[in-house]
Amino acid sequence: MGNRNTKAANSYHESTKRTYIDLSAKPPLYKSYPGAPRIPLPSGFDTPDCPTLQAVAGASASGVKAHHQAGTLELTGLAQLLHFSAGVIRRGVLPRSGEVHYRAAASAGALYPVEVYLVAGDMPGLKAGVYHFSPAEASLTLLREGDHRRELVEATGGEERVAAAPVTLALSAVFWRSAWKYRERGYRYCHWDAGTVLSNALAVAAGTGLPIGVVTGFHDGRVNRLLGLTPKREAALCLVPVGSGSGFPTAVPLADAPLLAAQVDDGAASEVSYPAIVQTHASTCLTSSHEVLDWRRAENNLDPSATEGVGEPTGHLDGRDNAEAVTSDHLGSTILKRGSTRRFERAAISYAQIGAILDASTRPVPADFGGQGQRSLLEAYVITNAVDGLEAGAYFFSPTERKLELLKEGDFRDEAGHLCFEQALGADCSAVVYFMASLEQVLGRYGNRGYRAAQLEAGIRIGNVYLCAHSMGLGATGMTFFDDEVVEFFSPHAAGKGVMSLAAVGVPHALNRVRPFRSRAAVRIDSLARGAGQVR
Repeated sequence: MGNRNTKAANSYHESTKRTYIDLSAKPPLYKSYPGAPRIPLPSGFDTPDCPTLQAVAGASASGVKAHHQAGTLELTGLAQLLHFSAGVIRRGVLPRSGEVHYRAAASAGALYPVEVYLVAGDMPGLKAGVYHFSPAEASLTLLREGDHRRELVEATGGEERVAAAPVTLALSAVFWRSAWKYRERGYRYCHWDAGTVLSNALAVAAGTGLPIGVVTGFHDGRVNRLLGLTPKREAALCLVPVGSGSGFPTAVPLADAPLLAAQVDDGAASEVSYPAIVQTHASTCLTSSHEVLDWRRAENNLDPSATEGVGEPTGHLDGRDNAEAVTSDHLGSTILKRGSTRRFERAAISYAQIGAILDASTRPVPADFGGQGQRSLLEAYVITNAVDGLEAGAYFFSPTERKLELLKEGDFRDEAGHLCFEQALGADCSAVVYFMASLEQVLGRYGNRGYRAAQLEAGIRIGNVYLCAHSMGLGATGMTFFDDEVVEFFSPHAAGKGVMSLAAVGVPHALNRVRPFRSRAAVRIDSLARGAGQVR
C-alpha cells in the first residue's frame, strides 16, 4: 500500500471517531414478525399474592391455584407467568423522549436483549406450536404449527422435566441490543438479563405452586433451528419447562412444519458485529448429542470431595433472622412497583433486612447446572456501609452455615464506589453484594458451557436481590465493576475467583438521579497516569 492509497488513513479516522452514543443505530426493543398469526393473551389473571421473600426462597403459597392442582396449565396461568416475568407492567411518557415501557424484570441499560419463545403441546386455550411472546402487545405469534416438544426432549438428551412439561419457554438473546451500548462486555449482560427474567418467573411459579425448572444443557443447533434463529445474531440461552403431567410427546419432523414467519423486524440493518461475542458464544455451544450427554453426566456425577459439607441450607442468617422477621410485600405488587434505584440515601438498613435478602436470594435454584448436592456455582461477598447491628466492613456469606464471616473491618464506602465502576451508588448504599465464581472449577467440570451457566445464575441472583429489597421498601440496582480490583479487595479469601455480578441495596434517595462521584483511587490513578511520581 503506497502513500497515495488513502484508504488506511480514512478507515482509521472513521473507526476512532467519538460520539456520546449513536441513537440512529439503536436496535428496537422488540422483535416482531409482520404478517404472522397472532394470538392475544388473556388479561384476567390474578396478581401473585405470595409474600415475596417466601416466593424468592422457593416456598409454595398456601393457596395453590386450581389449574395448577389439576396438573394442567391453562392459557391464563401462562399469561400470568409471562406478564410478571417478561411483560410490560406499565407505560409512561417522558417530556423529552416520548413513550417509555417499563418491564417486569430489570435490564442492563434498559436494553432488553432477551426474547421469549414457547414450545407448546395442545393445552386449553392454545394449540400446539412454536410461538414468540410479544411483551408490548401481550400476545403470542405462531411460528410453527404442531407439537415440537419431542425436538426439545431430544435436544436436551432426554431431560425429564422437558418431557413432562406441557410448555417449555426458550429464552434467547439478541446480542446487538446489548452490544450497541456495552460492546463485547454486553455478552455478559445478555445472560444477566435472562437471569432477572428467570428470577421473576421462578418466584411467580413458586408462589403459585407451578412446577418449573431451568435447563442450560441442550444441543444449540437443534434448539436455534426450531426457533428459527440465526445464532451469530440471536441464540437460545436456556430452556424453562413449565408445568408437569404431560404425556411424552411424539416426534414431528421440522420439514412438515415450516416457519410461518417469512419476515422478521429485529433491527438487523444497523447491527455491528463484535467477533469476541460470536466466538465466545460459539465456543460455549453444545454441538452434538455426545456433548449434551457429557453435560448431563457432569450434572449428575459429582466428585464426592466437591460436595463434602454441601447440602440444603438449613436455618437462616446467623440463626437469628428469617423471612418472617421483616415486612415483605406480595410478589405481584413488588414486581409492579420495581425499578432500578439511581441514588441512595446514606442511611442504614437493619440487620434483619440484609439477612432476609441474603438468605432468600441465595437459596437453591431448580437448574440443571447445580447437580445432586450442589446448590450454586456462585459465592456471595458483601461490603456493608451502614447496617444496624453489623460492623462496617467486608464479609463472606457462608452458604452452608448461613452466616456472614468478617474478612476485614472498616469504612469502605469510598472503595465500594470505586469498585462499582466509579459510581456513587456503591458508596452511598447500605450494602453491596458481589457474586463470584471459581471459574477454574466451573470450567473444569462443565467446559466452556459452564461460563454461560455461571453468568445466568449471576443474573438470577441479581434479580432475587431486586425482588427482596423492593418487597421491603428498599432500593436496589445492579452495576458493572472493575473485575480484578474487586477480587483483590476481597483477597486472599477471593483469590482465583471471578466476579460475575453485583447488586447494591439501601434506602432510596428522594431525588432518583445519579450523583456525581470521584473516589480517592480514581484521583490517584489519574495523577499517576499523567506522570506523577516519575519526575526525577
